[in-house]
Amino acid sequence: MIAPLRYAEQQPSPTNLVEGHLSLVQRLAWHFYGRVSRYVEIDDLLQAGYVGLVGAAQRYTACDGVSFSAYAAIRVRGAIIDHLRSNSNLCRNTISMRKKVEQARRDLSQELGREPETLELAEKLKMPPEDLLDWENRFQVNQVQSLDEIYTDHSILFSDTQGTAEDDLERTQLKVILKESIGELPERSALVLQLYYVEELNVYEIAAILEVSTGRVSQIKKAAVEQLRDIIQARLAN
Repeated sequence: MIAPLRYAEQQPSPTNLVEGHLSLVQRLAWHFYGRVSRYVEIDDLLQAGYVGLVGAAQRYTACDGVSFSAYAAIRVRGAIIDHLRSNSNLCRNTISMRKKVEQARRDLSQELGREPETLELAEKLKMPPEDLLDWENRFQVNQVQSLDEIYTDHSILFSDTQGTAEDDLERTQLKVILKESIGELPERSALVLQLYYVEELNVYEIAAILEVSTGRVSQIKKAAVEQLRDIIQARLAN
């Protein structure tokens, strides 16, 4: 009976876990709200996050070797994403409009030999620029669909496991490789990755900083990720 007693002592109660991590829900909810504030209420995101937190507290087992904070962050994000998906404005006409805008963007890029500006794209679509910006803000809601591919139960970024000394050394070496690899990227590419993945700015905010279109930011980010992956793979192969 000793082992079960020790387990019970080290296993926090779900109530204590929830009460100790309410701020985590608030932080994540406000983070998402900053991206989709035109289409959802913060109270709805908070409610979804709290549901995710309660579920995480009920399922968590201390002996898994994963901190509750890391585990809860995954579950809370997932709950908020599910809420956004089920209540988003991405109905059929929105999806159809997005395809129309992207096609017009591609056509203009070929005609102009560069990424079109908002005014040019709006003229191509025969709509006021403010309407185009409103649609693009709606499209931004769709960004959450890729988040659940990042925040999974198996993501090394959020596992926070208690590994061996050899595991810690390998993680340190990988961080060094990543840092050195980013240093090989063009300055603008490295800046976009920094702003998007570290500072967690959206493409509209980054576009304003760099004074380019949102489409151009997406192009730079995609190319930078592919280039970074190639650099890292080459380093690991040596």
